[in-house]
Amino acid sequence: MRLPHPRKTRQIAAAAALAAAALTGGAGHAAADSDTGDRSTQYYLALGDSLAAGFQTLPSSHNYDHYVVGQGYAQDLARTLGAQAQSRNQRFEFTGLGCPGESTRTMIEGGCGFEHPYTDPQLVEAEAFLRAHHDDNVIVTLDIGANDVDRCALGGRFDVPCVLAGIETMGPNLNTILDRLQAVAGPHTRIVGMNLYDPFLAKYLEPGGQVLAAVTLPLTGMVNSSIGDAFARHAIPLADVAAAFATEAIIPMVPYGGHHVPLNVARVMEWTNMSRNDIHANDAGYQVIADTFLPLLQ
Repeated sequence: MRLPHPRKTRQIAAAAALAAAALTGGAGHAAADSDTGDRSTQYYLALGDSLAAGFQTLPSSHNYDHYVVGQGYAQDLARTLGAQAQSRNQRFEFTGLGCPGESTRTMIEGGCGFEHPYTDPQLVEAEAFLRAHHDDNVIVTLDIGANDVDRCALGGRFDVPCVLAGIETMGPNLNTILDRLQAVAGPHTRIVGMNLYDPFLAKYLEPGGQVLAAVTLPLTGMVNSSIGDAFARHAIPLADVAAAFATEAIIPMVPYGGHHVPLNVARVMEWTNMSRNDIHANDAGYQVIADTFLPLLQ
């Protein structure tokens, strides 16, 4: 998902690397060598944007100036998958390539604006990883596409032509990404994608914002339809995060903050950081996303 251009910091990148190493026991570079046909290790590769990177602002944040990475659904999944692997007497390695701000275009061409520890486009790095682990047990999760349209919701309004243009380019780019991942994936590689929740439902709570919140629903539906079409075309399972967040549920009305609001609004407020205008999931929301992925990874 898109965020205002954060100041690049090597400290943050190093912290993310340390967090990944702590989870995995030292996962290597995307193009690291592996023994052919190693069944004694379960590999997990997380691809995508800021959600895959585990981006969250901190309570003290103003305009995204205080944040953490490495605290999201991929890390939640890594903990669970790692424990499952351990119960099978398997080693476990987690590699996270998610880059905050990544779009379908930058995933293919490069140019993600957030500092990350690799130089090639994320898709090229992912292809290198999958080639290196062609005969191994590999799980891949992918979330991408939000940044193709999030830029259309700047300044408190929604630019419908901008959303439509973003969807028009997102579809072909997604097909390219999935084509290339499948072309190098080995026989024991499982790829699972996800669709998107609608953080802008939070506008419902602003004065005069109920109509604006309602406008976002069909736009989110169109984005998710495009994502769903691409994954279905490639016969790749899709974690229905939109359903998990009750994105379409304008009823029932439920209590939130001393008022009664639609269920979808309450879920967004409870499971994201939109209370401080941060579209990213919070700890609870990231766990919901991980739990939505998990049955498709077993």
